[in-house]
Formats: sequence, structure tokens, C-alpha cells
Amino acid sequence: MAVLACLVPVAFSTSQATGAVTGGGGLVIPDVPEISDVICLTGCAKIREVSVGGSVQITGTNMKSVEYVAFRGPKKNIRVKPSLATDTRVEASVPEDAVSGRVRVVSNTNAVSDASSQVLTVGSQEFVRTGKLTITDASTTPRKAYQYGTRRPVLSFIINGSTPRVDLRVDVVNSAGDVIRSRFLNDVPTGSSQKVGWSGLVSKGKTAPNGAYRFVIRGNDGTAATLSTRLKRERRKAARASRTRRGSATDPFGFQMYGFMFPIRGPHSYGDGIGAPRSGHTHQGQDVMAKCGTPLRAARAGVVYYNDYQAGGAGNYIVIDTIGTGGKSHAYMHMPRRSPLKVGTRVKTGQLIGQVGTTGASSACHLHFEIWSAPGWYQGGTFLSPTAALRVWDRYS
Repeated sequence: MAVLACLVPVAFSTSQATGAVTGGGGLVIPDVPEISDVICLTGCAKIREVSVGGSVQITGTNMKSVEYVAFRGPKKNIRVKPSLATDTRVEASVPEDAVSGRVRVVSNTNAVSDASSQVLTVGSQEFVRTGKLTITDASTTPRKAYQYGTRRPVLSFIINGSTPRVDLRVDVVNSAGDVIRSRFLNDVPTGSSQKVGWSGLVSKGKTAPNGAYRFVIRGNDGTAATLSTRLKRERRKAARASRTRRGSATDPFGFQMYGFMFPIRGPHSYGDGIGAPRSGHTHQGQDVMAKCGTPLRAARAGVVYYNDYQAGGAGNYIVIDTIGTGGKSHAYMHMPRRSPLKVGTRVKTGQLIGQVGTTGASSACHLHFEIWSAPGWYQGGTFLSPTAALRVWDRYS
């Protein structure tokens, strides 16, 4: 089975943007769809290995304008109409005679995307349905999680099928319905209890945006499992509570994922921010007032860069070089005692790093919090105003 490294359509040209409209300033060229990922939805052997007759999801930008999906054929590309097109994704069935290779999408103005960076493998195996699957019990904890956090969301579930053992696929789906991460579970005994978690990563080193997500359980052919009567009722109650903002019902498959945690875990108020007058220097952070002893947790995962004491300024302080933020540092100051975390320690989002205090040049219990640009705190970076970020983290934490 040959896997083609690229797709070069003879009849396609990104310059063929017919149907462009004119404005007062001249010709306006429509946006060309751009592909970010291609995965198998149904008829799957692996995440990017599909049977003829199965279906794929293609995610990216400007996807609502897609008129055709172009699969690689033995001699020329094969165009098929998508079964679904939204702003962020299209879904399409793999046609007969399709072969392995990269795919493109074509807009309704005949604008053609670049070939996908992912190679879709079209297998020779027959597309076989898994058979009916029913989830009889399910729950997801925690309901709110953080990237690189101390706890990741975990789905616990029990599934029944028409055979003693089944092959499953568990997808993480965003609020738009896009599948952003998948995991395959093979040879699962029906009636057994299973657990699947998600770290918040959509690919190596790349994190998912803040927002609502849910787990979806499917057969390895991509067909979603049905729910027991009780689970259907729970989901209806959760949807109703979400619409009306009344009640506390929760979707057993749903959760929220965020990139940062507000560091103070208790009642607090905001004090001075960037630029407030200080004796001999400029205030370089945001003060958050709280009772001494209130727990402090890492706003973002990273590595401890400094853990020290400064009598005339920061008091007991810790600096964490964060990960997945482009090299920014977070500094936490005025703790009552030194953090137990040693320099070089890897820290998770939400991990306890100390308490609110009033050591150093401080007249009240508070956290002085700083954010520094890359390459970090007194490593060549500059201080940034953390106030807006803190208030956002405060709202959802």
C-alpha cells in the first residue's frame, strides 16, 4: 500500500478565485480555506487510517465555504461533496478508488487549499460496523480542569455491546463539535468499567483553548454509542440548566478546560497595580489582598527558577518559568516562609507553592504577583501588567 507524500492536482489552482466581488477599492479575493488537521471519523483502523466508505473530519479555517473535498486517486484527484461544513470543519466520505495521500479542500469560489500536512492512509480492509454499543454508566471528574494541572479530567464509564469484547474510540470534542483528540481502546470486555483521561494537549506541546469540552465514546467504526435512559435524562437536565442558568445538573461527559488558575484560593481583593508609587522604584506587579496563610497555587505549570528571600523588597518569593506561554515567568512575593519547592523543581498548574504573607517591604497581608516576558524574570525579559490576566483567571477559577 503506497503512501503518497504529496497531492499535486493538475486542474487546481489557488489563483482561480472566481466569484470574487468588487468593492470601492477594487477586487476582493475571498479567503482560501486552510487545513490544520485530518482525522478518521468512521471506518477507522487508526486515527488517520480509514476504509473506503468511511468518513473523515478536516478541521481548519474558512471551512464553511468548502464545496468539495479532494482525495488522492490512482491517476487524478477525486472530488466529493462534504456531508457537513461549518466554520471550523468539514466531514466527507472516502470515495471508492481513493488511495493514501494528502487531501485538499476546494471553496465555492474554486479557491483551493494547500495539501494537508497529515497523510491520510486509505486501507484495504472492509468497512465493518462495530454493532450496537450502549453506555450504562458515566461520570467525568473534575468538572473544571487546567492545562498541565494537578488533576486532569477523567471519564469513567461502563459500556455494553453485542459481542463479548469491543474496540472503542474515545474522542474529546469542543463546543463547536470538532473532534480535537482521540484515543483507541482495543479488546474492551463489555460490561467492564473503563477510564480515559485528557491532559488538555491537542498535539505535542500544543494546548487546547479555554472552553467547554466533552467526551464521546464510539465504536472503532466511528459510530457513537447510545446512552442508557438515565444518562439521557441527565444530559437533558444539564442542557436545560445550561440554557436557563437554573439548577446544578451536569453533563456526565462534559467538563471545562482552562490554561491558568487564579493563584489565591480564598477571599481576596485587588490592591495596587503596575506603576503605583513605591519608595525608590516602580511597582512592577499587581497586589492582591488576602488573609495571611491563604493558600497560593501555581497559576501555570513550569520550573522553579528562583526561591529566595529579600528583606527590603519581595520577602520570601518564588519565580516559576512557565511552560507553553512563550517563555514567560511568574513571580509570587511576600510569602510568610520560603516555598518548599527547590530550584529546578517541575510544578503543575494548581500545585500548592506557599501561602499569602507580609514579609519584606510589606505593610499588609497580600500577594504581589508579576508576569515577565520571555526569556523571563531578570533573564532578559521585561515586566508586563498582570492585572487583566488575573481578573480573567479570577472569573472562571
